[in-house]
Amino acid sequence: VSTMNSKLTKTQQKAICSQLGNVKLNLLYKASIHGFTGAAFHQHCDNKSPTVSVGYNNSGFVFGGYTSQSFSQSGQYVNDNHAFLFSFSGEKLKKYPVSNAPYAVKMVSTCGPYFGEALVLANGNQPIVYSSPGKYYNFNAAELHGNNLNMTECEVYQVEETVDLEKPWRVVTWESERKSEQMESIRTYRPLNSSVTQARVLLIGPVGAGKSSFFNSINSIFRGHVTSQAISGSCSTSLTTQFRTYSMKAGREGKPLPLILCDTMGLEENVGPDIDDISNILKGHLPDRYQVHVI
Repeated sequence: VSTMNSKLTKTQQKAICSQLGNVKLNLLYKASIHGFTGAAFHQHCDNKSPTVSVGYNNSGFVFGGYTSQSFSQSGQYVNDNHAFLFSFSGEKLKKYPVSNAPYAVKMVSTCGPYFGEALVLANGNQPIVYSSPGKYYNFNAAELHGNNLNMTECEVYQVEETVDLEKPWRVVTWESERKSEQMESIRTYRPLNSSVTQARVLLIGPVGAGKSSFFNSINSIFRGHVTSQAISGSCSTSLTTQFRTYSMKAGREGKPLPLILCDTMGLEENVGPDIDDISNILKGHLPDRYQVHVI
């Protein structure tokens, strides 16, 4: 199975998104993978909106159109006063707004993205552009695509809103004085039960979340130099297969901290520790280096 990699550069995606608000682009259709046919285009793009359609030719032109309306195979025109065509000169976007909104987009089963009668990508199930400036969109054909109507690629992206947090979920002060206060509060922490000398903190999360790296970072801070006691890295499956308990010291020869960080295998889809192992971890019954049973 081929990987769907965007042909648009990050700068080009950013330029398009800047016209649309706080959004991102999600690649739905790629003609070199799915085929330069209307059927393939409609299979992957119908009933999904808004969308950005992009054509490429071997003259290096990148061009296309945006519509806020969903594609279909109705054979009808769709009104869209938000629609526009665009082209890139390098990384700079030039925009051509729709001039006849009731005919902004046409739903044709045997073609790819069809903007009025002005621009059609993958026209007639072929890697060819149909171009007719004037009545529906005003643009200069040489400027838009260099009059090269043979396509090397066609992509369609769904425009998705991104969540912009109005304010941080917490305010963090990164001053050295604040750091010293926080480190001292950890050094002097005592569990409520006087018979417990060290509290255990279990690190839980999906594969690659950085549980082992988190321990290494905390340990390095208190040791005063970089350490890599826990195995960490990037992998599709968990690097941790044992239940591990890590004590930390304040300084090279300092006293043990009142916290023990516990690490176990990362959570994966349909793969994880046996339920009895999880229960015993939470109850504190498992020793360090216990080999977790995987189900």
